Amino acid sequence: MTSYNSDRIPVYIRLFAGALLLFTGFIIFIGCATTQTVVEKTTKTVARTTRDISRKIVLSDEDLKRKVGMFNFENSTLQKTQNFQEIFHKGLPEYLNGRCPGIILLNPAAGGLLNALKEPPKLKSGLIDGYALTILARQLGLNAVVTGSLEDIRVIDELQGVLWTKDTQHLVMIFIRVAIFDTRTATKILDNTFDRRIEIDDLEYRMIQENEQIKLPAVDETLNRLLTDIGESICDAIRDQPWDGYITEIDGDRYVIPSGTEVGLEQGDVLEVFDGSRIMEGVGGQHFFVPGLKIGEIEIVAITQDRLEAKLVSGEDIKKGSTVRRK
Repeated sequence: MTSYNSDRIPVYIRLFAGALLLFTGFIIFIGCATTQTVVEKTTKTVARTTRDISRKIVLSDEDLKRKVGMFNFENSTLQKTQNFQEIFHKGLPEYLNGRCPGIILLNPAAGGLLNALKEPPKLKSGLIDGYALTILARQLGLNAVVTGSLEDIRVIDELQGVLWTKDTQHLVMIFIRVAIFDTRTATKILDNTFDRRIEIDDLEYRMIQENEQIKLPAVDETLNRLLTDIGESICDAIRDQPWDGYITEIDGDRYVIPSGTEVGLEQGDVLEVFDGSRIMEGVGGQHFFVPGLKIGEIEIVAITQDRLEAKLVSGEDIKKGSTVRRK
C-alpha cells in the first residue's frame, strides 16, 4: 500500500490550492453578507406589513391624519456642524410628509410651535416639561410633538481583527436622541437614541486631530441614512396611536376644537367626549394627563380646515380640556 505524502505535491499546486481555498472563503463571506442583507430587508418589510394590518384591525380612525409638531433639533455637542441642523430641519419634515401616510408634520421653519416657543419648555432640572408642552400643542390641534438632539459625535480608536491581523481602526461615532410626546397623556411614545459608526482612514483621522472639528463627507452621508431610520421610527410610533382632539373653547352652546377637514373630519361626524380633568404628578416635577371615562357625545355642525364647532348630543358637564374621538 502506497502512503500519501503531501510534501511530494509540487509547490505551485499547493499555492494554487491555497489561493483557491481563500477565494472560496471570500466568496462564501460575500454570499453570507448579501444573504444577511436580503434577509434583513425581507424581515423589515414583513414587520412593516404586519404592523399596517394590525393598525387596520385595532384603529377605527386610521383614515384620520395625525397632526404633528416638531422643534428644531438641538446640537448638544462641541462640534458646530451646521449640516446636521440643515439635514434634519429640512429633511425630516420632507421625509415624514412625503413617505409617512396619515401624518401631517408642520415644518418648524413655517411656524406652528416656533411661533409660540423657540425651544420646548423645560423644568428646573433641564428636562423638557412634557405637560407644559402638551398644553401648548393641544391649542394647535396636535397629536404629538417631536423633539431631538445631536447628543454626541466623537472619534474613537478600536482594535479590530484576529490574532496577527489585529489593527487599530479609527471610527467616528454619532448619537442622535429623539423623543415624541403624546398630547393625550403628556407621556413619551418614543424615546430612543440612534447611533452610527463611520470608519475613517489615517489621513482623515489626522485632519480631525489638527482641526479639532469633524468635517467629513461621510458624516453627512451617515446623517442622511440616520434621518431615514429616525423618520421610520417616528412614523410608526405616531401612526400606532389613535386620533384625539381637544375642546379648547366653549362658546355658548358650541364646543370648539382646533381640528378640521385637514385631518379628515366632516360636518355631521359624531365625537365621543372623555373626561380630561385628572392630572397625575410624576417623578422630578413632571405631570401627566390621566385619560378619563366617556362623559358624552357631540356632533360637528360647522367646520373649516383647522377648526370645528360641535353641539351637544348627550352627556353633561363637558369642560374645556376634554378629549374627543370620532365615534
